[in-house]
Amino acid sequence: MHPDTTGLTITNIEMESGDLMIFNTLLAHGVRPNHSDGRVRMAQYISMFPADEANTAERDERVRLWRELDHPQRDAFPGDSRDWEKKNAKPAELTPLRH
Repeated sequence: MHPDTTGLTITNIEMESGDLMIFNTLLAHGVRPNHSDGRVRMAQYISMFPADEANTAERDERVRLWRELDHPQRDAFPGDSRDWEKKNAKPAELTPLRH
């Protein structure tokens, strides 16, 4: 897809391995081709959408997904068919928030 960017300013964001970029999904965005030699570009998309506090089933499911390193079973979240995370990672360790 090549949208018409006439009159818009395009800003390239230089990033290094391990860098994290957070932006609002309403921001027009895209990626440049990966020219690295034999290396895969990895991305993780995180969507922040609070669970309805009164919906205990939704909250419990989100906790289960975290504990079991699973993903929501929806078309928008196909997950990794290799189950790499389930086989090679562990749930994030939650620590108290700091001010």
